Amino acid sequence: MGNGSDLPAMGGNKGDESLGITCPITRRDFVNGALAASGVFALAGCGSSGGTGGSVNGPSGSAWTGFGGVGDYQWSNGNTEAVVHAAHGIRDGLYDTASAGAVDEEFDLIVVGGGFTGLTAVYEFTKGAKPGQKALLLENHPFPGGEAKQNELDVDGIRVVGPQGSNGAAEIVPALQGTPYEVYGNYFRELDIPLTYDLQQLGGGAEKLELPNEHFDSMFPTSLAPLNYYFGPGKWAKNPARQDFANTPWPANEQRDLADFVHNRRDLISKEADPDRWLDSMTYAELLKKLGYGDRVIDFVDPYLAVGLFGVSSEAISAKAVSIVGLSGTKPADAPPKRGGIHAMSFPGGNAAIYRAMLRKVAPGSFAPQTTTDQLLVTGPAKLAALDMPGNQVRVRCSSTVVRVEHEGDPRTAGHVIVTYIKDGKPHRARAKSVVVAAGGWVARRMVRDLSPEFTQAFSGLRYGPVLVVNVAVRNWRWLAKLGLPGVRTFSGGIFWHVTARQNFALGSDKRTMTPDDPMMLTFYIPVLTRGQDPDIQGALARTQIMEWSYADIERRLRTQMNDIFGPSGFDAKRDIAGIVVNRWGHAYSAPRPGFFYDKDGGPGPIDLLQKPHGRVVFCHSEYEGRQSMANAMLQGRRGARDALDIMNG
Repeated sequence: MGNGSDLPAMGGNKGDESLGITCPITRRDFVNGALAASGVFALAGCGSSGGTGGSVNGPSGSAWTGFGGVGDYQWSNGNTEAVVHAAHGIRDGLYDTASAGAVDEEFDLIVVGGGFTGLTAVYEFTKGAKPGQKALLLENHPFPGGEAKQNELDVDGIRVVGPQGSNGAAEIVPALQGTPYEVYGNYFRELDIPLTYDLQQLGGGAEKLELPNEHFDSMFPTSLAPLNYYFGPGKWAKNPARQDFANTPWPANEQRDLADFVHNRRDLISKEADPDRWLDSMTYAELLKKLGYGDRVIDFVDPYLAVGLFGVSSEAISAKAVSIVGLSGTKPADAPPKRGGIHAMSFPGGNAAIYRAMLRKVAPGSFAPQTTTDQLLVTGPAKLAALDMPGNQVRVRCSSTVVRVEHEGDPRTAGHVIVTYIKDGKPHRARAKSVVVAAGGWVARRMVRDLSPEFTQAFSGLRYGPVLVVNVAVRNWRWLAKLGLPGVRTFSGGIFWHVTARQNFALGSDKRTMTPDDPMMLTFYIPVLTRGQDPDIQGALARTQIMEWSYADIERRLRTQMNDIFGPSGFDAKRDIAGIVVNRWGHAYSAPRPGFFYDKDGGPGPIDLLQKPHGRVVFCHSEYEGRQSMANAMLQGRRGARDALDIMNG
């Protein structure tokens, strides 16, 4: 499932026209690679109605990056070809001589990386800096946000939006206090984001469905969310988890295993004196085997581990890391739910909404003064030029790839750090009293050139997994509603394994009544699993797969599978798909191996060292919390900023 083994040959085939791949986009003219007029595509269906949005690689022009959608993020859909090329240049030593030249600028603080960790760091800097102190944030993508970005498309006059990656916020409730979400909750209030939202009104039969507001709850392996399981042509099962899987074609022993797993009925952890250290001594697959579960349970849980948590299979993940979300076996059988009292929620574009609100606080000119809450949180255009104005306390500089970070002298005694970055093909150098490296370890270990052997060793033990997120704008979703439930999970092979319709907050164009006849953005979180391979390289193997696929390869596989599954209920890819945007995240998740949290000899794990300053350089990233997520990124960004402020002002 989702392992890429059935990938068709690259290039077109005779079935492309029937899938809608060969139909052109109806679009406005381009001027020097940028959209003219209002800067949006007018998307229409194919066949009798016009063109699709899937086959034109605009605006990037890259057959690998593919179509980018419209709005602020059209040049920044996942790791684009340009971003990947620049990052691989660091790995391959292309910039090793780029440090020559004079220093262009000086700042008190430079932050490397514009995801939630980096933005939180400069946000905390604005709260703790002394008068006159300045900061520079360097971001390698054309638009900041890390994975907290969104895709936007216009379909039949309606703007539809979906998350590129980061998704699944939490409702602001008292239960957040004392949890990793406490800092997130405090920021939510500081950023003047409304705490509650009305959901879209439902009609046309949509009101009969149990529509979720967010994507991940129905994907969670122990969820009882409404789902149809698909096992092949004509083979469906309705809400199997609610029936202990008795209506599935699986053997009785596997049904029993799955029911026990979903309800956490098997318990070994209660006998352990030091359960966390015990969990960190084994992979999650090993724990499941100890509990007596067979391969069916592992097959059942692995896709979620890949798309929602770690990017790899249970064979490659510390059971302690899995315990962070409380999956079965990592807590006593009588333990309360891990998220007791905390409820997930999602904005139309995922966590991009929260990022945009924080960006406005850091750079007040980034959005027009008259920008409404709807526009800020969904599709109001940002003013990119305002991010890097000379008078800003924090300057945010996009399309700037940092290639070297090194102290001016011995890291133990140096007074400044030099940062070299590439922008518009030219090297630039900036000096700072402190640097926060808010980038993942896969690049941090290469860009910081004066690491001690201890830091180098700590970084060498980190592993990562990818994820592929594909947003598909459909002209209607009658064919999904006809199945009687909002979501489908497939066990028949193919590129995707799960999809669900959702009821958005009533923001922007979603203030309209939602019916199955309306356009919708469907978000596919696609696992790429390499189970059975060396656990140390599963993430790298999966990453290689998604890097080898062209946009057309992914589009063709997705359209074909959607036709196969949903065609009998009325779906036609050529007619019903208005546009597809592919977002590749090569290092979407940290993948903590056993020993990540506790050294095998009883000492601290590598993350303890990596959270200590290296001279005037501070490393912070959500991976050091054991799981990459928005809330953990905020925790790390706050810590990094406070450490840097101490260094600057010490």
